[in-house]
Parts: sequence; structure tokens; C-alpha cells
Amino acid sequence: MDTAKVKEYVCLCNRVADLKAELKQAEHDKKQLEVIVVDEMCNAGFKKVEADGRVLTLKRKVEASPLNGRHDLTDALKDAGLDELISYSDPTIRAYVKEVAGAVLDHAESEQRDPSEEEVRAAFPEAVGRALKFFLGFELSNRKA
Repeated sequence: MDTAKVKEYVCLCNRVADLKAELKQAEHDKKQLEVIVVDEMCNAGFKKVEADGRVLTLKRKVEASPLNGRHDLTDALKDAGLDELISYSDPTIRAYVKEVAGAVLDHAESEQRDPSEEEVRAAFPEAVGRALKFFLGFELSNRKA
């Protein structure tokens, strides 16, 4: 048996484990710093910043969760005739919220103003709007300059 190959394999296994741990820490640090960068960009009135060959862009986002539990949301979806969403697949609900709220965000952006939670809620069928808790915020995207 070639012990050099065994040692090389073990060395690579250790390296992969170390890189995974390093990546996990970098992702954690990035998430923490993103909150600070978003806040600073908002406070400074910047929607786009370029640094070190990257362009950071603020994008509005809306997230929603059931206000009083899934059962109430299911009832609200039935009342609104949105039976196709009742399987309550989280990605399906997120896509629905993104689609409906996206129109509100686009409209507010075209008027160069911030949308309100009430404005987003009003874009949904009444029962669904009452059953959801909305969060309006920003996400940070980055790409090469």
C-alpha cells in the first residue's frame, strides 16, 4: 500500500474541513457586516457604491410571515380564492408575496419614494393582507464592476 497517497488523501480531507470552517465563518461575518453596510448606505442616501472592483447595490425587499399562524393564513387564502397556494409551500408563498409586493415596490421606486407597509398590505386581497405580517427592508447585491 502506498502510504504517501493515504497521507495525501488525509491531508486533503483536513484541508477541505478547514476550508469549510473558514467559509462558514466568512459567511457569518459577511451577514453581520451586510446589516451595517446597508444601514450606512441608507443613512448616506446611496443606492449604489463601488469599491475594490465590486459594485454594491441596495435593492428593496419585502418579506412576509403568518401573523397568527398558518391556519389563519390558510383560511385567508381560501377566502381570497387562492386555493392553489394552500399547500403552503414556503417557496410558493414567498413567490406570491414577491410578485404582488414587487409591483408596489416598483411603483414607489418610479415615484422616488419609500413604500409603506400599509401600501404593501393593500395590494393583497383583504383577508390575505390581514393574515400576513410584512417586513420591508433592503438586501445588498454585489457584482464585478
